[in-house]
Amino acid sequence: MIAEVSGTLTIGEEDPRTGDAQVLYNEMQAFTDLTYPEDASLGIFPSTPEEVADEGVFAVARLDKRAVGTGALMPLGLLDGEAAMEVKRMYVRDEARGRRIAEQILRWLEILARAKGAKKLALLCGPRQPAALRLYERCGFVKRSAFGTYTENSLSIFFEKHL
Repeated sequence: MIAEVSGTLTIGEEDPRTGDAQVLYNEMQAFTDLTYPEDASLGIFPSTPEEVADEGVFAVARLDKRAVGTGALMPLGLLDGEAAMEVKRMYVRDEARGRRIAEQILRWLEILARAKGAKKLALLCGPRQPAALRLYERCGFVKRSAFGTYTENSLSIFFEKHL
């Protein structure tokens, strides 16, 4: 059973190079490194905190003021002829999972992407994250082919959503 968020959830933009945002960014990177140690050999390199701060948006979710999750948007330019942004750095701490916090972060990012003129969101996820795959499908994302600099491989599942 999935519990709804209890307490006060706030989501806002923060600099991924400072404070709680940096701690969560590093936690997410450690999780990714453990889950997908093959990424570098597949040509998958995460955006650095500097790139996200300079080019994108980094969101931090706080439950009763405690930082519990993140999400980011990076510009993609045109994807299949439409202005697009990439959803990245989605992460919720273990103790806060199962409360639909990631869903709220994703909704917040969608609203922001629309405000920035995006008509489409795209993202990359892997098969070792079944809960994340279910989240994206539940939120209206559909599978698609590789995009941008990514290539097709068995550890990459690509999604998109028209806004």
